[in-house]
Amino acid sequence: MNGKERIVSALNLQPVDRTPVWFMRQAGRHLPEYRAIAAKHSFWERCQDADLCSEITLQPIQRYKHIDAAIIFSDILTPLPSLGYEVEYGGGIRIDPFELEDVDDWIDFSARKHAPWAAEGLKAIGEKTDGSLAHLGFVGSPWTIAMYLLSGGTGDKDFHNARAKVFSNPEKAHHLFQTMGEIVGDLLADQVNYGGADAVQLFDTWAGLLDPETYRTFAMPATQKAIEVFRGKCDKHVPVIHYAKGSAHLHPLIRELDVDAISLDWRDNLALNRQQFGEKFAFQGNLDPSLLHGSAEMAGRATRKVLQEAGDAPGHIFNLGHGFAPSARIECVETVLRTIVGE
Repeated sequence: MNGKERIVSALNLQPVDRTPVWFMRQAGRHLPEYRAIAAKHSFWERCQDADLCSEITLQPIQRYKHIDAAIIFSDILTPLPSLGYEVEYGGGIRIDPFELEDVDDWIDFSARKHAPWAAEGLKAIGEKTDGSLAHLGFVGSPWTIAMYLLSGGTGDKDFHNARAKVFSNPEKAHHLFQTMGEIVGDLLADQVNYGGADAVQLFDTWAGLLDPETYRTFAMPATQKAIEVFRGKCDKHVPVIHYAKGSAHLHPLIRELDVDAISLDWRDNLALNRQQFGEKFAFQGNLDPSLLHGSAEMAGRATRKVLQEAGDAPGHIFNLGHGFAPSARIECVETVLRTIVGE
């Protein structure tokens, strides 16, 4: 089997010849070849130029044997510049001021017209590869994007002020979340219809901040809206992967969403999830990313433990419990991959 066949089969709970593997943030800061490009081009140039975007996306594929999927180099805040908010990176994230009333003045968003870059990068990847890799698209969830927008970036630790604004203005907050759900659903559909993505992932990084009742009230309906819009606009059925860091207490609700796979963080019990829910969902994960910063031997042992916990039943994709950090060691990544393929 090739990488695309492994990824798509695993997401559809079908047998594979070995465990498929890709890594969150695999294209990026831990690679010297990425840092060389970053030194010459701004972050948004890297995202919005299809040639640069596709080159960066394929860098980990060219460096590492055995990775089965290329995930587009993009960002969860991709729609914000098109909505009128400048987003700056470097020493954190800075976003132009936003008020809940602003939503009424937003454009009638179209991914193809206003934020086509991820889809165009995916299409460029398709033109540069032979079809043996799975191509993955992604977006940030409405809740997570809104946390950054309400906070003006990353200055509000744990988004206390952002959440207070939501809880103090529930009707306006719902309007924000539902509108953002329509936007990110359209972004995802564009990555499939124009970009040719074989699967997509929703990153709800900050959902874990919420208790179940608050999640059901605010974040979950917006995620449902995004998936509904995506399904309605897609010209074919494409698997959806859901990731939310620190969200074990929300998993009973997340399993109510129209998703095909759940990506677990390193604190989640992979074996238990597979045993209890593996007949309905594929599961992705869940190596602790910190294990890529130490010895290669330790990374190999931890990889074998994840594979053991996942078991042999169909429906497991090896990944990290969160993304690569800049100081991840290439030697550790190579050891993880060799362990997965049995070399």
